[in-house]
Amino acid sequence: APALCNRIDRNTGGIVIAAKTAEGLRVMNQKIRDRELKKYYLCIVHGTLPRPAGRLEGYILKDEAKKQVTVSSRPRPGAKTAVTLYETLAVRNGLSLVRCQLITGRTHQIRAQFAAAGHPLLGDGKYGNGAANRRYGETRQALYSYRLTFDFPTDAGLLEYLRGRSFQVDHVPFRDKYFG
Repeated sequence: APALCNRIDRNTGGIVIAAKTAEGLRVMNQKIRDRELKKYYLCIVHGTLPRPAGRLEGYILKDEAKKQVTVSSRPRPGAKTAVTLYETLAVRNGLSLVRCQLITGRTHQIRAQFAAAGHPLLGDGKYGNGAANRRYGETRQALYSYRLTFDFPTDAGLLEYLRGRSFQVDHVPFRDKYFG
């Protein structure tokens, strides 16, 4: 039976990977664990980031009871390293359109890291700014998994045909609405 290989947060749009066979699932899961895929997201954050491009790095600790994570600059027991590369693509009306590349793939990583940096995602009800989100009338976080590249440096077996291929969504609704 088909099975999902990766997930995206609730109220996030975009590309997910599904395997059609057990062997495809096994190989793809290993490629994901070995970080042989490049995952790119678009998001809109409040404000202007201090640098147009950079790296958000910290430690994410999951609180299962609250279904939320916290970001720390120092290691803590149970916390996992989280790394996101970002580049600001445009700034308009107090908002920034940002492209992110996930180096690690932790729960709520992009949302929590930008909020911790003082630039929460537009529409994010969990980590964001409720008053600012209401001003824009947004109830879903402006986050979209828009590009996936299969950058396999090692043998991919039955998935070899994906080596070097990229898939991209060209129409991202919130980008078109605020930066179109």
